[in-house]
Amino acid sequence: MPETSQAPYATDGTDFKSAVKYHYVTALKRFARYFVIFAPMFILVFVTGIDYLLPLAIVGFVGLLIALIFFWAALSWTWRCSRVLRRYPLEFRGPVETLQMKGNRVRVLTIGEKGADRSPVLAAVDPLSRPGWLKGMEGGVWFAGDEVFGGAALVPGSGQLLFMQPRDWELMSGQREEAGAERLKRAMQAGLKRRAPIR
Repeated sequence: MPETSQAPYATDGTDFKSAVKYHYVTALKRFARYFVIFAPMFILVFVTGIDYLLPLAIVGFVGLLIALIFFWAALSWTWRCSRVLRRYPLEFRGPVETLQMKGNRVRVLTIGEKGADRSPVLAAVDPLSRPGWLKGMEGGVWFAGDEVFGGAALVPGSGQLLFMQPRDWELMSGQREEAGAERLKRAMQAGLKRRAPIR
């Protein structure tokens, strides 16, 4: 079972709202740090009217644009996690077998013991794009969702969120079609009925 929380909120599956809020606030703080660096560079040329500061303004604009893209991605993935967590209960599932890492954002993994209880291979997205494998997830995670559609997970201790969907989305279409009206409706309400843009 999960160890004592290292996050500034409970990570024992009882308080997902604080985890969601923390991710939103962290994304905003990151964007604010870049904004105070690049925004002055961008507006300086317009305030001073000095033409030779144009390269600096271009650097500022590009920096702001990149920061905005990462900010929007963090908000979008956190919002996806929030939708799932509001529709499904959190259940502790483990162990987690890590299979592959794709960039800073996507982790490929399975959840559960070998056999019938093991999940399909899942592609998991960290909304805040932290590098490497997340600490504390080897023994298990708090999972909410329906494995054939996907779900969200809360990592014990660190409190990090992950949005998950089957890596082989098309190959599992038959299982989703056979899921039944109630499961299909719930997946739709949680935003899991369509494939997410996990790359």
